[in-house]
Amino acid sequence: MRSTELEPCFFDDDVHERKCRQQVHDLTTAYLSEINIVEEKPGAIEKRFEVPLIDPSTGEDLGIPLVGIVDLVLDGMDGPVIVDFKTAASASSSCQVQHEVQLTAYAYLVREVFGRDESALEIRQLVKTKTPKIVVHRFPPRTDEHFRRFFGVVREYLDSLDRGVFNYRSGFGCMMCDQARSCAS
Repeated sequence: MRSTELEPCFFDDDVHERKCRQQVHDLTTAYLSEINIVEEKPGAIEKRFEVPLIDPSTGEDLGIPLVGIVDLVLDGMDGPVIVDFKTAASASSSCQVQHEVQLTAYAYLVREVFGRDESALEIRQLVKTKTPKIVVHRFPPRTDEHFRRFFGVVREYLDSLDRGVFNYRSGFGCMMCDQARSCAS
């Protein structure tokens, strides 16, 4: 089944549709010319994971699951390689800071499901410039400090919810949310 049957894509007009299709073609061509996919061994593709949130430093069960859909997990010689895809108008050099929480969440999920620490994490940016390019940012495995920060953020969020405080925190999901305007005001 084609993905457009599951999630239809709507365009402003035929010109917009042709432009978008060309951009997809150009980005795909750039990706396939820059990434040697023949040598990659996927362990999971667009896989939904759900595991209990248990702080590894304290053993505390936070009482809720962590749910996430990881774009790609590759079988690496020294452990899984977690890959997240991003599209961007220009290449970013601040990926590690900008996406630390997301990458750490993915590492937690993969460690729990695969039973092994990741050997690396990658963000593969599909850059939508006139001549599309692919920029790969590779990061070492998550450290205890990453997980301390991650669980600190999760605890603070859960504590706020328990107090009935709903702090505005914009993110990618806001673009698809019917309540985005009311949150921001």
